Amino acid sequence: MSEAADIAARTQRFNDAARTFTTPPSTRHAKLMPLKEGIVELRQKGASLRLIRELLATVEVAVGTDTIARFLADVNGDQAPQRPPRRSGRRRAAVPAVTSPSPPAQTIAPPPRTELPAERPRTRGPRVADPRNL
Repeated sequence: MSEAADIAARTQRFNDAARTFTTPPSTRHAKLMPLKEGIVELRQKGASLRLIRELLATVEVAVGTDTIARFLADVNGDQAPQRPPRRSGRRRAAVPAVTSPSPPAQTIAPPPRTELPAERPRTRGPRVADPRNL
């Protein structure tokens, strides 16, 4: 019988804990949350993100301007400005140009295309002049 009472007591404690549970505060902007009102007030007064960052540095809170922008967006419910995607350093492969002789004036149909001889594929690196073509 004491086992049933023990189970009931555990169930009751668990249910009480579940009812009073609140999610822990986010650690994403943990440094900035205590200073939230001041940061929002400075921004409303027209202070730049750089100035806000410098003022935060005086109270030993080192954050970047991007972090402040994301914090303000989270606090105000706005979307943070998105950076454009980075362009890769890779270039598209060169497509060899096909040259065809000019058609005679009397011919209406285009002449057949001739294939170019195989060219060396371009390699990565600096472009160096070919001494044979100078």
